[in-house]
Amino acid sequence: MLKEQREEQILQLLEQHGSVEVSQLCNLFGVTKMTIRRDLDKLENEGKISRTHGGAVLNNTDILLEKPLYVRLNTNTEHKERIARRAAAMITDGQKIFLSSGTTVFTLARQLDNSRRLLIVTDGLNTALELSKRTNISIIIIGGELRSNTLATTGSFAEGMIREFKFETAYIGVTSIGTDGSLHHGSLVEIGLYKVLAEISKKLVIMADSDKLGKDDFVCVGKLKSGDTLITDSDADPDIVKLYRDMGVEIILA
Repeated sequence: MLKEQREEQILQLLEQHGSVEVSQLCNLFGVTKMTIRRDLDKLENEGKISRTHGGAVLNNTDILLEKPLYVRLNTNTEHKERIARRAAAMITDGQKIFLSSGTTVFTLARQLDNSRRLLIVTDGLNTALELSKRTNISIIIIGGELRSNTLATTGSFAEGMIREFKFETAYIGVTSIGTDGSLHHGSLVEIGLYKVLAEISKKLVIMADSDKLGKDDFVCVGKLKSGDTLITDSDADPDIVKLYRDMGVEIILA
């Protein structure tokens, strides 16, 4: 089979199933893992697919739809781990906090052990399931419509429920942060919940890797304010970091 034919069939499989694995493609086409990886690398460079750990997914053509959770979990994993460790060190026994949906905050949930008694409210189903393994952590999950690609609950019911709380600290992830401190999210349907969250939380801790700094996105959900904390990685542009510090934002470089 010609290389071009194999690539076309890979795309057809992705259209049908959403994702493929390298081992599956090796068995199907009777070629080596190295050959399949080269095929996937070429398709990714052409913008047609995104590589995942052990496979690939089809790039979504809808610019308003976020990449699936399992794709984002395998992006910038080292930075996410470092940021999550610093965030976990801030959380103390007896706190009542909010953890937003998203992969960086989910990585934080993984870092929390059973040594602290906590009450955690979240809109992330995967975060709630991860935290349910800890007997000292009480969990409240916000109700609403579940988004399959992010495992986040959304809608007017979710927004109404979250208004019933006052959080000491809310740990949130964002798509990007503008040079003016504007906080952006990639989802139109989650904008309402994030705006309410910014209103009712005494303090926001924004967890974002350096690739997200100094960039605007489609939906603005709030703005950095004095007293907030931004945890990012040490690769952050010093000029951008200074801009945020001048706004009164605490910057933690992980």
